[in-house]
Amino acid sequence: MKIIINTSNLSVGGGLQVALSFIDELRKLDKRHEYHIFTSLAIDMQLERSIFKDNFSFYSFDESPASLKKRVKVVRKLNMLESKIKPNIVFTVFGPSYWKPKGKHLMGFADGWLYNPNSVAYLKLTFLKRLRMRLLERYKSFYLKRDAKYFVLETEDARFKFSETLKINKNQVYVVGNTYSTFFNKNKYQEKGNEFYLKLPNKEENEFRFLYIAHNHPAKNLAIINDIYPLLEGLNIKFVLTIDEESYQKLFFNKSYIINLGPIKQASCPSVYKQCDALFAPTLLETFSAVYPESMKMELPILTSNYSFATDICQNAALYFDPLNPKDIAGKIIEIKRNENLRVKLINNGKNQIKIFETANSRALKYIQLCETIIQGDNNVQK
Repeated sequence: MKIIINTSNLSVGGGLQVALSFIDELRKLDKRHEYHIFTSLAIDMQLERSIFKDNFSFYSFDESPASLKKRVKVVRKLNMLESKIKPNIVFTVFGPSYWKPKGKHLMGFADGWLYNPNSVAYLKLTFLKRLRMRLLERYKSFYLKRDAKYFVLETEDARFKFSETLKINKNQVYVVGNTYSTFFNKNKYQEKGNEFYLKLPNKEENEFRFLYIAHNHPAKNLAIINDIYPLLEGLNIKFVLTIDEESYQKLFFNKSYIINLGPIKQASCPSVYKQCDALFAPTLLETFSAVYPESMKMELPILTSNYSFATDICQNAALYFDPLNPKDIAGKIIEIKRNENLRVKLINNGKNQIKIFETANSRALKYIQLCETIIQGDNNVQK
C-alpha cells in the first residue's frame, strides 16, 4: 500500500516531536508499505534521510499550508504530489492540514483549546486575545471538518470532547496514546561525548533544578514562575526552560533563577533531564504531554497541575498543585525539594505508571494498523 505521511504543517512543539519519532519508527516496522513523507523545514532539520530504506520517499516543503499567503502555492504542490503518488491513504500526523486530499484522509489532532472551550486557560488571555483564540478555534474547526473524515486523538477524554464539540461521529474518531521517544531508551543520549549532549551550567551548592521542556504558549502558564520565586527565597531553586529568546526576555523580569536553553532537539532532551532534579509543569491545558512519561522514564519526580489531563496520565506518580495559586505551588516545590522520601516514592510510582503507555514502536504500529483499517473500509480498530 502507498501511504502519504503529511508533516508539511508542523514547525514547533510536541506534535513535531511525535512526528519525528513516528517517522523514525516506521523504518523499523516489518510492514513494507510504500511511504511518502511530506516534510516541513523543521522536520527536515532533525531527520536523517540516509538511514531509510528504498520504500521511503521524501518531499520537502519550504512553506506551510497553514500560511494564508502561501497556501495556494503549497496546496497546489500537495495536490500535484497526491495525483502523482496515488496513495491509498493520507495520514496527517497532526492537523489542521489546511489541505483536503482527494482520497481517504486520517488526521491526528491535539489542540485542547478547541474541545475545552470552558478551560481556565482562556482566563489567562486578555479580552482581545481570548476573542482571537475563539475565532481561531472556529477557523480550525471548519478546516478539520472540511479536510478529513477520520481522526485520531491521544486519550479517550479528548476523543469524547472532540466528537461532542465538532459534532463528529465517534466511529470516525480513534485513540492512539502518546509516549516518549526512543531516544530515551538509549543511554548514549544521556552521556557526555555524544553530539547531541547539551551541557547545563555547573550546579551551585544545594541547587535544585526543575525542568519544563515546552514551547512558550499561554496555556503553559510559565509566567506564574515570577509570582512563585519570591516565596522560595534562600532555597537556591532554578527553573530550566526551553523557550525562544524573545519569549524569555518578555516573560521574566528577574532571570537569575532561570536557565533558558532555547528550543532544543529531541535527541538532546535525555541529557537535559539527566542534569535536572524534578519536572515542573504548571500547564493549564493539555491533551497528552510527553513530558510526563519522559520524566517517569528518566526517574524524575513530577510536580504538576491538579487537572484531569494530568491526573489521568500521572495518577500517583506526581505531586499536584493549583496552577493559579502561587502559594500552593511554592509549598509543593518546597515539599518536593526537602522530602527525599517523597521524591523516591513518586519516582517508583512513575516506574509502574509508565508501563501502561504505548512505546514509540507500538504507537507507530497502531497508526499504520489504523491506516490499514480505514483503507479496508472497516471502522473497527483496536484502541
